[in-house]
Amino acid sequence: MQEYPQRGSPRPPPWPWLVAAALSAAFLLWHQPWFSKPLTPAEIDAAFAVSVDRAVALPEAEKRKLRAFFESDDGRPFYNVNLTLYREEAAYPDGVARPGVRTGSDAADAYARVVIPQLLKRGSYPVFVSSKISNLLEDGAPGADFFENIGIVRYRSRRDMLDMISDPVYMAGAPHKFASLAKNVAVPTTGFVPLDASVVIPLILFGLAALIRVSTRSSR
Repeated sequence: MQEYPQRGSPRPPPWPWLVAAALSAAFLLWHQPWFSKPLTPAEIDAAFAVSVDRAVALPEAEKRKLRAFFESDDGRPFYNVNLTLYREEAAYPDGVARPGVRTGSDAADAYARVVIPQLLKRGSYPVFVSSKISNLLEDGAPGADFFENIGIVRYRSRRDMLDMISDPVYMAGAPHKFASLAKNVAVPTTGFVPLDASVVIPLILFGLAALIRVSTRSSR
């Protein structure tokens, strides 16, 4: 008896899922501090002795706080919340003006061009940057409304932050940061920062649609 091939739609190839899995794994390796250990006292001593003093123009009291922050490293990601007020005119620590930089905002832009690539190299990135549009409920805290901009940066780990501010490329650009600021408050925090619902919900719906389509095809 002659056999005839069965008719029907072929099953979708598995390669899209394999590619998605490989890309997801690569992303998570970049994003998560899976192979990073907490900083040791010797590493912190070496960084502060060689480079941190040159990269971070802070008073001694603030440097002690920064050092204590690194000494309490738990190896986990964190979010640094920055409240900033820019100078009207950029003022560099060495007193030397930079070409093309006039205002504090100009200096902040110059700093961003340096720091963002440095962040991305280390699994870190800005998650929220915004300008204040109003002040509400400030009567109980005079002066708390000083800032004009809010920025939140996700760091893969404290080790990555220390490595970044010790990098010669970062150190060359760090003066832009301090030239831009009239006032600045930085608050490291932990927790989960979700994406905006306008991004999350469509992604979930399109993902479900893709799964349903694949499931329907394979059942035919």
